[in-house]
Amino acid sequence: MDEEKELSVGDAMTRGVICVDIGDNVKSVAEVMTKNDISSVIVTGKGGGIGIVTERDITTKVVAGGADPKMVSVAEIMTQPLITVKPDTSIDDAARIMRDNDIRRLIVEDKDKIVGVLSEFDIVRIEPALHMLIREKSKWNIAENHFEGAGSVSGSCEECENYSENLRIIDGRMLCEDCLSE
Repeated sequence: MDEEKELSVGDAMTRGVICVDIGDNVKSVAEVMTKNDISSVIVTGKGGGIGIVTERDITTKVVAGGADPKMVSVAEIMTQPLITVKPDTSIDDAARIMRDNDIRRLIVEDKDKIVGVLSEFDIVRIEPALHMLIREKSKWNIAENHFEGAGSVSGSCEECENYSENLRIIDGRMLCEDCLSE
């Protein structure tokens, strides 16, 4: 792969999306996921994708609550609306969208058709450093709550991407001293 070319979502996404109908129950959806060895499915209705159901949705919204998976429809547990990107979106932009929305998957659309899914795993597979960008979101939330406008935090500057032990949080962004002075 040409190192000068910026990687795009289309380079990393998983093609061949598995879809289920909005009226399906959670048990049948879990069976589809198991059969296809996947961790999420797109929920369709009204002519297109309207939501997503993940293993985590099933675990936290059905199993942990003691509900009968045969009696719960995917419409009750799906996450909606779908957050989508185009195949030509850069991996960096996709990672930021995932971080900002606290999600682990983006739906890839081309000409209003779902053509793939980009997961956190897909990004890690091609750019391990971006995994840290996504995972640091929770740390940044803690930092923002405790240090907004005062104090400092260690990590990567969101402007220049250099590591600093003296990041300041300004308008929700972690910036190093050099970028603050610009």
